[in-house]
Amino acid sequence: MGKQVQVIKATKYLDEEDIIRVAAYCRVSTDSEDQINSFLAQMQYYNDYIRENDKMKLVDIYADEGITGTEMRKRDEFKRMLKDAKDGKIDRILVKSVFRFARNSLECIESVRTLKDSGVSVYFENDNIDTDKMNSEMMLYIKSAFAQSESLSHSRRMVTSVRMRMESGTYFSGSVPYGYKMVDRELVIVPKDAKKVKTIYRLYLSGLGMSAILKHMKRNETDGVAWTMGRISYILSNERYMGDFILHKTFTPNVFPLRNRPNRGEDAMYYCENANVPIISKEDFKTVQKIKEDRMKKFQREGNKKHFFTGKIRCRKCGWVYRLLSCSETELWGCSRSGLTIDVCHAPKFKTETFENAFVRMFNSLQENRKAVLEDTINLLQSLKVKCNLGNTAISEIDNDLSTLVTQNKAYADMFASGIVDQVTYSEKSDRIKRKIAELRSRRLKILNSDENEKCIEELRELKRILLNSPQAITEFDRELFNEIVDVMFIEQDGSIVFKVKGELELKVGR
Repeated sequence: MGKQVQVIKATKYLDEEDIIRVAAYCRVSTDSEDQINSFLAQMQYYNDYIRENDKMKLVDIYADEGITGTEMRKRDEFKRMLKDAKDGKIDRILVKSVFRFARNSLECIESVRTLKDSGVSVYFENDNIDTDKMNSEMMLYIKSAFAQSESLSHSRRMVTSVRMRMESGTYFSGSVPYGYKMVDRELVIVPKDAKKVKTIYRLYLSGLGMSAILKHMKRNETDGVAWTMGRISYILSNERYMGDFILHKTFTPNVFPLRNRPNRGEDAMYYCENANVPIISKEDFKTVQKIKEDRMKKFQREGNKKHFFTGKIRCRKCGWVYRLLSCSETELWGCSRSGLTIDVCHAPKFKTETFENAFVRMFNSLQENRKAVLEDTINLLQSLKVKCNLGNTAISEIDNDLSTLVTQNKAYADMFASGIVDQVTYSEKSDRIKRKIAELRSRRLKILNSDENEKCIEELRELKRILLNSPQAITEFDRELFNEIVDVMFIEQDGSIVFKVKGELELKVGR
């Protein structure tokens, strides 16, 4: 008897009966008024286009304003659109052109492939490219390559223009170093701030390091200035304080992604003498640079002979690291702050063998009490995490607020497209909503990233695995084992040593 095949005829036709969920993507490259008008026109166009088609349902209009198309990481709305597509909320995306979608050919192709994997097609109207009917990516690649080439050409033109103005001395930099203010495109000294700059140079020339200067400024110059190591370093290295100006310290290579980076000789720089009124004499500035260079060379020489414990020991009282005070047969360690002319620390000194013996004692004690210290702690943290999360409604509340704001923004877009509200009103309302959305998304991300409980539990499990695979007891110092389980050692004022191990556990060993 031969096989019999019965044909079950189709009773439903997708193109005739189903409603397609459509989204639109818009982007303008700058924040200029003309471009914003173009942006609003794009939104109104897609509102009208989708409303007039009975088989289309508008999901959302994703719009990035004032954002370059050369990098996807800067386009929040574009990334939100990709996420919604992966979540199955979109069937089709409408874009005016490939230029609006991306100007990086690689990201363009990768994004289209990601969308196709999620069952989402993209229609580029001006280019007449429909990824749903496209048998080959060649045409799309060519179009996106043209867009990328245009971006690179535009970048080259801008760089050439800036370079010509630098060479002719007509380039204007809007950056104002601390101690100055800008008046009629000229730097003018602010006496009160300039006095602090001179203090920093005086302290450095007297022999203090940047860390000691930072402590001094934080203690004595607290009139609203946020003193940091970076600010001190910037002041001590900026040639504008002696009246000169180096242009083109950073540059943008003409390759994707177009990112600004430090110029370490890859491109020409321009030195302009007597560009502004100096705060520091040229002699003092050059002497500071020589001292910095000598200290750096010394640091690099010492760095080549770095001790195993370097950077792993800290003073509990002042927070400074312990450094090797002598390299004789008996290695002696002390707090780096000890010996400074200000804020002297009197933390105890130790021999290297003291740290090694303390680790052996700590490890053996930890192995002996592993169940009580680790397993019970892990179980307790897990139960506390469950209890805490039951009452944590912050994420759900933010999600509800985001949903409400997105709905409001869409409603204003519909009213603008229908002529119910004018352009000014729409722009004000939409901008306010978008700012709130950005704030809420930032808060949501911080909450998600702040789940330290889970991170701590995982580190404790890792510590437990290390201990299970290690000897039950050791008789001598093991460097590899130390690096595996210890994050840092703290020295207490009473001479005891505290080992901070994985999982934020602190284990104390008496002197």
